[in-house]
Amino acid sequence: MAAALGLIANSGLCQTATLQSFISATPTDTIQLGINMDNSLEFSGKGLAIDLGQYGEWIASAAVSAIGVSQTNTTSGYPSTTADLSNAQLILQKNTGVAQFYFKAGSYSFPTLGTAYKRANFYTADTYGYVPQVYAAYVPNSNWSAMIGKLQAMGGYESGFTYQNLNIARGILWAQTNVITRGIQVNHTQDKIDLAFTLNDGAYSGKYNWLGASASYRPNLNHYLGISYVGSFSPNNTNTFNTPLLENNSQIANVVYKFSSDHWQVVPYLQYSLIPANPSIGIPVSYTTRGGAILVNYKMRPTEMGAAKLKNISLPVRVEYLSTNGGNVAGAPILLYGPNSSAWTFTITPTYQFEQYFMRLEASLVKAINATAGASFGANGTNTSQVRAMVEVGILY
Repeated sequence: MAAALGLIANSGLCQTATLQSFISATPTDTIQLGINMDNSLEFSGKGLAIDLGQYGEWIASAAVSAIGVSQTNTTSGYPSTTADLSNAQLILQKNTGVAQFYFKAGSYSFPTLGTAYKRANFYTADTYGYVPQVYAAYVPNSNWSAMIGKLQAMGGYESGFTYQNLNIARGILWAQTNVITRGIQVNHTQDKIDLAFTLNDGAYSGKYNWLGASASYRPNLNHYLGISYVGSFSPNNTNTFNTPLLENNSQIANVVYKFSSDHWQVVPYLQYSLIPANPSIGIPVSYTTRGGAILVNYKMRPTEMGAAKLKNISLPVRVEYLSTNGGNVAGAPILLYGPNSSAWTFTITPTYQFEQYFMRLEASLVKAINATAGASFGANGTNTSQVRAMVEVGILY
């Protein structure tokens, strides 16, 4: 459930290795670590600079937000309306020099379309813990970097943490990919082409049996095209909330195009995944998924109001479609909403930010197609649609 592919300008950062990634090229001879963000929200730039002498300058920043969720056809055992602290994080990073570091600590939730909302305290404990990201990077020059630690996964477009994305909730394509993974990644930038290679533990399984690569081409600041592949090269029978059996044994490919201008951002992308049959670990038949999404954001220019400046007034929209094939064997694990099921989603998220403060509203619809009774929405899993309203307010300091 993660981000993918190459190098692109985004919220002041030119990001390498993945579309929403964590390395950013600079005009100098270094590559800098950065907070991966899409373009509807941005950090205030007021982070605290800490000079540690021979250990360099470190920057401390924070992300704090509260969320409200109300939805129809809720999963049994979950309330239809809830409020929560969706992010409470401290971020510490060293962005210069040959040795660079990134550290994020705190709690979080990853609201996702089509699934019940899991509160931040439970989500944090059941996924990546109170230090969800920490890694070191060796950056000898502007062309090469190598990273090791808890990294944002390669594959897909959207990131995990709510404030990193155009929409509050993640989409159904994101739910087929990984989010955070432990491993290593090597990145190379040459002119307009960017390459990345990774060895990691897939869906945070603890078994280092995933390989991945991405390549991207950016002819100018307005256009970007990237491809990526990542997947398991050996079976793994781990099956938990954070490491689902099917997704952890999958192969994932993405093609992403991105257009950016002063007002517009348009991101269509395609995603394909294959889960090979392996009865020895509980996968009796193979599965495939085919999906596509388009994310569009219209962003107003900053507006002067006396001495104040309004920033980041924007209107993000996301439309997705995902189809699955396979699983129609007795006892086979369920993917999406049952064997050969599919779904489409629509999300709109009006967003307002003033300096470090932001507020956004969201309305979304998920429609399941060819769903199996008991595997979709509502107390009995028999409803085929879900409508959700959300609000998020917070500080990006």
